[in-house]
Amino acid sequence: MKKIVLLLVAAALSFACNKADIERVERLQQELDELQRQTPSGVPAAADIVVDPQTPFTFTFDKKLYGVDAGCSVTVNYTLPEAADVEVSQAGGWTVTVSGSGASGSIVVTAPDPASPADFILKATTDDGRSTAAKLPLLVRDPYSDATRTTFKTMGYRGLKNHMATLENFQRLADAGINIITVETDEGPFMHQLDLAEQVGMKCVPVVWPYAEAYDRDPVNYKGLDEIINQLKDHPATFAYHIYDEPSAALIPSLLLRKERIESLDPNHPVYINLLAYASPEGLGVRYYQDYIEAYIRDCKLKFLSYDFYPCRPEGDPDYPDGIQSSWWECNEIVAGLTKRYGIPWWGFAASCWIDREQHLFAKPTVENLRLQVYSNLAYGAQVIQYFTILQYGGTDYAPIMIDGSWTGAYDTLKDFNTELHRRGWVFDGCTMEKVRHANRNPAWTQRLCDADLPAEIGSLATSQDALVGFIENRGNKYVTVGNKSVKEKMTVDAVFNSAVYTIARDGLFVEQPSGPARFVLDEGDMLVIKYR
Repeated sequence: MKKIVLLLVAAALSFACNKADIERVERLQQELDELQRQTPSGVPAAADIVVDPQTPFTFTFDKKLYGVDAGCSVTVNYTLPEAADVEVSQAGGWTVTVSGSGASGSIVVTAPDPASPADFILKATTDDGRSTAAKLPLLVRDPYSDATRTTFKTMGYRGLKNHMATLENFQRLADAGINIITVETDEGPFMHQLDLAEQVGMKCVPVVWPYAEAYDRDPVNYKGLDEIINQLKDHPATFAYHIYDEPSAALIPSLLLRKERIESLDPNHPVYINLLAYASPEGLGVRYYQDYIEAYIRDCKLKFLSYDFYPCRPEGDPDYPDGIQSSWWECNEIVAGLTKRYGIPWWGFAASCWIDREQHLFAKPTVENLRLQVYSNLAYGAQVIQYFTILQYGGTDYAPIMIDGSWTGAYDTLKDFNTELHRRGWVFDGCTMEKVRHANRNPAWTQRLCDADLPAEIGSLATSQDALVGFIENRGNKYVTVGNKSVKEKMTVDAVFNSAVYTIARDGLFVEQPSGPARFVLDEGDMLVIKYR
């Protein structure tokens, strides 16, 4: 900032040839210094700085953008009350291009990679020598420091077969935003998969069911579990150990035995058990779903909880006219409430393949239903999103990778959505869910949104159809999320802001919303993110 100010002063002095001009430059310097003092660290503020207050001559910007990512380009349009030449300072490898004529134009700014925060001062000068300056309403990154900006954790469930495990295929999964992958350990040599994952920046969840089950049958004499854990525990790509999928509560004693054995060998990586969604009392092993979830948290001493539910149903299903199985909301409510009470995170699922295509039980994966599944889980505080499945198997079809090794359009769908998710995933990574409400109709086990739920910064919030409204906190920042619960129709959100807030767009940019009424239109399954503190 000081360098920019000095350059500006030097430029001004080049045409300052009398006392009045010098005084104008000094006023500009003072106002720029005051702007810098009043702008909190990392939180942008746009301000117009008039050099000659006797002749109002100021910039007007069409928008204020914050949170520019490294490598991204953004455009800010400006207007002036009369024709002027416009110049802009540059710093730190940024590319800044001014185009326009007369009293209007645009400024295109491209952040370098890696990017560093930078402010840009615009200066406009008329033909008769009058000038004004303004701070461009744009800031690199977001109000967090670069050190805390993170992508979100996304796991591919059922990854590559050993013969498919090449650097090219791992890189392709990483390019689709997958940063964790499961690895089968009972189908021949597999350690090269962890090596390849490490090379592309991914983590692995080795599936060690067979060894854990054999240990359960003969814990005294069986050594295979010890051997596999000792082989995996020091590898940099190891993230967790998967020991069972969808158990009943009756299996808690044996799963606890396996879990404690693994933890005694490797206390640094958690044990992963994926639990059931709603099921019959016979399937759960207890009468109520809440008792089932709580029993695993309490009695199996889980470090985190995972459960899978695929709510999107095919078009025209008479049992689900909205296309969504409503009991999903109840499950999320129970899981999120109990994990919050016990202070552990939870992992959610989304369908990235066509499950039971022949029986038409579930919907084909689309960006819209991925949005609905993932953003709803995030509103409930999920800290890992798992995609089922990456590799086709069983009754699945149209997976990102088919069993014959071919890649399908489901991969492109997943990549498109994950690119969007990671651009604002830092909002949710490490967040705490405070509460969740449903606008308009609310399913069983849930609460309807009312005015008392809203923070002081938001006077009112209304949606044109059913919506999921989440309240989360992350690193001292507060957010309200509004999710469109429909994968068929767009949704209008009407809000009244009592003070200025920010919205975080799908591209990760902050957009300032002034106090007063505002209207937003959300795509199918999409989420509006409002940062109010």
